[in-house]
Amino acid sequence: MLDGLLMFRLIPLFFWAVLIALPAHGWLSLESERPYRGNAVAEKIHDHCERLIRQKRPADGMAREMLNIRLERFYSVRGFQPLWTNRQMVEALMAAVEASAADGLNPSDYAIARIREFDPHASMSPEKKAQEDIFLTKTALLLASHLRYGKADPATLEPSWSREKKNLQLLDEQLQRSLAAGSFTVYFKELQPQDANYDLLKKGLARYRAIARHGGWPQLAGGPTLKEGNRDSRITVLRRRLKVSGDLAVEDADTSTVYSREMVGAVKRFQKRNGMEVDGSVGVATLRVMNIPVERRIDQIRVNLERFRWFLHDIDSTCILVNIPGYSLQYIENGHYRWGTKVIVGQPLRQTPVFRASISSLVFNPKWVVPETVLDKDVLPALNKDNSYLAKKQLRVVDEEGSTVDPATVDWSHYSARNLPYHLQQRSGDQGALGRIKFLMPNRHTIYLHDTPGKELFDKSRRDFSSGCIRVQNPSELARLLLHDSLQWSSAKIQDAVNTGKTTMVILPQPIPVFLLYFTVVPNGQELQFRDDIYNRDNQVLKLLNKLGGGR
Repeated sequence: MLDGLLMFRLIPLFFWAVLIALPAHGWLSLESERPYRGNAVAEKIHDHCERLIRQKRPADGMAREMLNIRLERFYSVRGFQPLWTNRQMVEALMAAVEASAADGLNPSDYAIARIREFDPHASMSPEKKAQEDIFLTKTALLLASHLRYGKADPATLEPSWSREKKNLQLLDEQLQRSLAAGSFTVYFKELQPQDANYDLLKKGLARYRAIARHGGWPQLAGGPTLKEGNRDSRITVLRRRLKVSGDLAVEDADTSTVYSREMVGAVKRFQKRNGMEVDGSVGVATLRVMNIPVERRIDQIRVNLERFRWFLHDIDSTCILVNIPGYSLQYIENGHYRWGTKVIVGQPLRQTPVFRASISSLVFNPKWVVPETVLDKDVLPALNKDNSYLAKKQLRVVDEEGSTVDPATVDWSHYSARNLPYHLQQRSGDQGALGRIKFLMPNRHTIYLHDTPGKELFDKSRRDFSSGCIRVQNPSELARLLLHDSLQWSSAKIQDAVNTGKTTMVILPQPIPVFLLYFTVVPNGQELQFRDDIYNRDNQVLKLLNKLGGGR
């Protein structure tokens, strides 16, 4: 049987179509492979598995078909013997399903009510026992894959992300071993991301659910912007709102309608947690975020727990993490936060994609070659309206031999970004689009990290201004960390290289993985920070999370 299992590993997925099409007396029904003969329940389990594996692909397609393949494989290793024969096993599965709510999953997806009703010692026919045994095993396999890899398929939402390939066979083998060792409960706990931030998100989810159970927070009516010292009838409601969310101390006994200094400080804490301009005033923007219902925050946390399950197992211990809606970059070294800075990301119409790459080198004083997207959407339309556009942007026209071409000799109206026989190049310098340092990370999106002349944009709370690339606030410090050489590449030596004005490429001692991710909730200490869903992606994930089943 083990030899057969190894052979199964080697069969390409597309070849299953041939196996499924075999007649009823085919490979799965060979009399010599029926070690369960005489056990009526095992006979029925075998028959059910056989029917499942041979049935036509259902409406939800490959996910359910793969679950049926896993099911047959799981039972074949066991000689099709029933699994759920004692109450302790069923209770352990029930506990795991109920606990999935803490991970933002929905226990009803795993038919928790049916599990609660099942009694392995109840009198029932072999047919019924087989059906129930298969149902419980399916539930265990489904829950295991959802905890380890996520319920939704990120490829349908983030197609640019090349995540690790699901190893469902290994997952199922681990389950078999845990059953044999009596560590069934531990198995499910270990499938979750073993990460402090994931645990903090779970704690935050529990806290916000408790707030919802107690009625949530009050909605604040519109009105004039509130500033320190103002009197307003809404202050009483604002005070309650800030206490519920933990931004104002609960023991604060003030009952006045004055916008006090203490309340200003609480609003500042609220604004900082929500990635807003921290001015302590309650205007339109702050009012909008304060009035987001707690139920919406709960959904947001669930969505980001799912994203953690997609990505966290793939993250290297030393890497760069860019959170797109958080406008932040973190340098992680040996699993610990080392340094961070602000970034600018792509506009909603030119979104920065979610993907992984590696920085292999950096360039001091880089020259900017206008990419095809910018040519198509910005430069060529501007050139057709304004002949002086190239001069204003300090762009020169370069042919394939590297020679400069007089732009006045080119009829720009005849060209698109795809057939233009020239490059538009900008010289390096403080006013160049790439600033003084560029970090190369080869990828099919032509996205990279770089300096920028627009330093003032880092002072804004919302920073989605680029055409897709990542602008870094402190590129010199990032370069120092990546070069790992305090003598040859100290901060002073890096500045010297920049000051020469010479375009110079430096190869890193070792490539550094870069992960461009999309999280709208992130832990910070014991509290959660919320960010605007700038690309409107949360609802897509939520819809899949709330979809009943997930491959059952």
